[in-house]
Amino acid sequence: MVVNNPTPQTQPKGQQPPAGRRKLSAGCIGGVIAVVVVLILVIIAVSVIFGGRNNMVTKETEIEKAWAQVQNVYQRRLDLIPNIANSAKAYLQLEKDIFEAIADARAGIQGAENPGDMESANQEVNSLIRDIKIVVEDTPELKASETVRDLMTQLEGTENRIAVERMRYNEAVQDYNRYIRLFPNNIVAGMFGFTQKDYFEAEPGAETAPSIDLELED
Repeated sequence: MVVNNPTPQTQPKGQQPPAGRRKLSAGCIGGVIAVVVVLILVIIAVSVIFGGRNNMVTKETEIEKAWAQVQNVYQRRLDLIPNIANSAKAYLQLEKDIFEAIADARAGIQGAENPGDMESANQEVNSLIRDIKIVVEDTPELKASETVRDLMTQLEGTENRIAVERMRYNEAVQDYNRYIRLFPNNIVAGMFGFTQKDYFEAEPGAETAPSIDLELED
């Protein structure tokens, strides 16, 4: 018996292949790739935006920390002045002015939000300290006093510390200001309201020795 093999049936024209054998068209593949690319770009953008913002917050916190230390050393200097004044008040005509200036400066330091405010709060105190130093230098009894000498040494050390803390504050501000100006950080900074901070600067005329007229008691 001869069995004829059935001839394969050809796919009628226009009929779709079975679902299991269906192939993606070039357009579908392109669409998937486009979606993946967009998702990647969105992830990168979110990373840049929020990563930049977090870095700005960190750097701004460093400025706040440095600022708090500046306030601490200014307060330390204020705390020393009454002790010096009490030890030398028999030789000073400044007692009332000293304590008024200290009260004003203390309030100014606590409320200062930038270097300009801090300098304004300390202008009168700076002048009084210069006056006290001149009194001590020009008065043998005070210059020989161990108590006054120790207090003046502490005051000098505190003023040196102020210079150090101001420098550290300026370094933190420089790092922050430079960071928020770089691209694309400048865009992120604008979005979240990060602005440049002020530096401590030398007072006008700081390079010139002050002229002080101080009267001593007879």
